[in-house]
Amino acid sequence: MKKIGIIGATGYTGEELLKVLVQHDSVEVDFVTSEKDKDRPLATIYPHLPAYKNKFFISAQQASELSVDLVFLCLPAGESANLAEIFLSKNVKVIDLGADFRFKDPEIYKKWYNMDHATPELLDKAVYGLPEWYREDIKKSNIVGNPGCYPTGVLLAVLPLLKKHLLSDDMIIADSKSGVSGAGKAATSTTHYVNVNENLSPYKAGRTHRHVGEMEQELTKCAGRETRISFTPHLLPVTRGLFSTIYVKTKQQKTKQHILDIMESAYRDEPFVHVVEEGYPSIKMAANTNYCFIGAETVPDSNTVILFSAIDNLGKGASTQAIQNMNLMLGFPETKGLLT
Repeated sequence: MKKIGIIGATGYTGEELLKVLVQHDSVEVDFVTSEKDKDRPLATIYPHLPAYKNKFFISAQQASELSVDLVFLCLPAGESANLAEIFLSKNVKVIDLGADFRFKDPEIYKKWYNMDHATPELLDKAVYGLPEWYREDIKKSNIVGNPGCYPTGVLLAVLPLLKKHLLSDDMIIADSKSGVSGAGKAATSTTHYVNVNENLSPYKAGRTHRHVGEMEQELTKCAGRETRISFTPHLLPVTRGLFSTIYVKTKQQKTKQHILDIMESAYRDEPFVHVVEEGYPSIKMAANTNYCFIGAETVPDSNTVILFSAIDNLGKGASTQAIQNMNLMLGFPETKGLLT
């Protein structure tokens, strides 16, 4: 039995970790932290999770003095780096669900997050936590940067075509839509129910969203050349779910079946990625799971290919993917505790 800690357990990702880890019979949640709710029982916030009724929130400082096997950091950008260093010094494995360990270059991190990285010396040791593409590295790593929700959906759809060198140098265009839970628990005028309900709105369009840097890092690495993306996220009036429609140009005209065959070949043995041959993916397919559903369509008499990707933004886009990474890092079967 491995001991697990969760830093920042009152947000949506922390709650999702608690819900799913109950189903995992090889780990035990040893501590959960909240600075605001320190010393309060978990039952006051999560009465729907009776398995934790005897646990109390502690501070991150108290947690840093405890001995566990692995810790999840569910913190905003800039708050994970120093804590990660403390836990790593105690031989505790770290999975950061924030952005602090998704980048290899501290200058790229600074560009997109407007701050210096607190522990740039750790970036070379961190592995980008997309298991379908970096599984073997994740198994050997002590620190994993869990991917963002939008990059997860976009990358899983595009990377197989990039790996085959099928795409032209034209900019990739991604149009993505996420449930409101992706914005976190703190309500704003944008995420207030009155503004979200029966509405659809874009935000941070073009090349202004922070996830652009993360996506371009991985796209460029796979392509072996600079690869740029135009990305526009939208806010959907649903609680959870994320759908991406991605437009790419191939060097030569391809059939839909050819594209699907490449996807199927790339993910044939992957338990959590499914290629939709008939029809298209939808967010309902992926809701409350660790699955990614991908599909494709071609535009007649052109080199344009349209890719589709559906995930749960709190699942494969965050917490369940983190548990998938945990399984790899701790030597468990990759699917353990996750619906397959």
